[in-house]
Amino acid sequence: MKQLLRLPAILGTFLLLTVSETNTQQVPPIACPQYFEYLSYNREFVGRITMQHDPRYQDNVLQVEFSQRGHLGSNYVGSLSLWDDEETVKFNLRNGRPILYRVDFPTPGVLPKLTQLTINDVVVCRATPYPPSSVTLSLSHSLRSNTVPLFSVQPQLPPQFSRPQPQPRPVWQQEQIPEIRQPVPQPAPPLSPPAPPRPAPTVAPRPAPTLPPASRPRPSTGGQSLSQLNDICGREKAITSPLIFHGAQVARGQLPWMVALFERVENGISFFCGGTLISASTVLTAAHCFRFGSRDLPASRAAVSLGRNTLDLVSEGELRQVSTLIIHQEYTPDNFTDADIALLRMSSPVSFGDFIKPICLWNENYRLQLESGHVSYVAGWGADELGNANTRIAKMTDTDIVTESECIRGLKSPESTSRVTDRTICASNKQGAGPCSGDSGGGLMLQEHDVWLLRGVISAGQRLANRCDLTQPVIYTDLARHITWLRQNIWF
Repeated sequence: MKQLLRLPAILGTFLLLTVSETNTQQVPPIACPQYFEYLSYNREFVGRITMQHDPRYQDNVLQVEFSQRGHLGSNYVGSLSLWDDEETVKFNLRNGRPILYRVDFPTPGVLPKLTQLTINDVVVCRATPYPPSSVTLSLSHSLRSNTVPLFSVQPQLPPQFSRPQPQPRPVWQQEQIPEIRQPVPQPAPPLSPPAPPRPAPTVAPRPAPTLPPASRPRPSTGGQSLSQLNDICGREKAITSPLIFHGAQVARGQLPWMVALFERVENGISFFCGGTLISASTVLTAAHCFRFGSRDLPASRAAVSLGRNTLDLVSEGELRQVSTLIIHQEYTPDNFTDADIALLRMSSPVSFGDFIKPICLWNENYRLQLESGHVSYVAGWGADELGNANTRIAKMTDTDIVTESECIRGLKSPESTSRVTDRTICASNKQGAGPCSGDSGGGLMLQEHDVWLLRGVISAGQRLANRCDLTQPVIYTDLARHITWLRQNIWF
């Protein structure tokens, strides 16, 4: 996350590679597909190991060997690391669930062949290495845990092993790796992102098409209200590390109202904007993510990712289809910042917990006019200072409110200054950190007495050559100026 573009950025997600994929990458045969699989992420290839640990061992040592044709160009042989965050790993160990490991390969675009997988000196599987000339890649990871499991896991012993072997799991249904393409206007097939093996989920109802304003249903008020949300919203789970800004990574459980929006495209789904959860059924984002220029994205082609600090949909979290899209009736692409607001109704409401929780909306108990220098915060998966189109893990930074006159003076073009209205709010960061491509639709957040408050939606930034220019202020649609509209249209 560094700067902002008005139009959404496109990014693929991890999908399973298959042996039949030959267009861009030949996938080696896998000796033990119940434990190991190749995944693709935006043309980057990684491996994933799923291993059931024996609860009797406090030290679990995983060793893996690969064979790669040719020679390495450096001493780097790849890396073996935990897939999930520390808290998720502890939870899985305590509940007897498999532990996920990520394998990063040393040579971009080259998939080495798995030749041996060992856990606690027990060989799980073997395969023949490539003949000369080839190299052997040896990786290991030691996981120590003092966690007492809630229940005992008794893996079934294969006859050839004297010590417990991790339990196999079902292989995912195989899919072809998609190419990252621009969205196409025709309807795409139903969302079907890969997910860890679980009992068959209940099939979600087919999303309803976006309705014209005249026939749009009124928001339901059953079960919840804004006053009830006030007792839940804007409160993070307890975290062990302090907040560090200027582009620091967001830990899972921080900002649990952060939402990533995905679009169904041909052969897959692509990340395109951020959003904010404001009730069990409602996500708030920017209207320009759906309507801008020739772009006209319907609700039926959008999906919402919640409970994740990463764009990897194979991680813990939830995915919801979008049933209804409401664009603010005063939004126009010509002067989009003035009312750059869209509300998304999810196909089914979410349950609140440590990792999914709404943020509070502005109300009359808070200040309407914010003085220059008032600290606010933004977060997202947008482009970073290294030139990456998106960051895999969300980042956040602080940014200072600037007054309307300061904002106009800080902008360098008449077109930019015309975007500043009495219903926008501006902020700037002296260190040059802030929202960029792909961060559109995310929230401008305030922290008032340990409660987080949504004040704006990321709308427009400035460009300099081929990068975003954060020496100029970023313009946000001020949600406090639209609070009546939000209250009238929110779903509970």
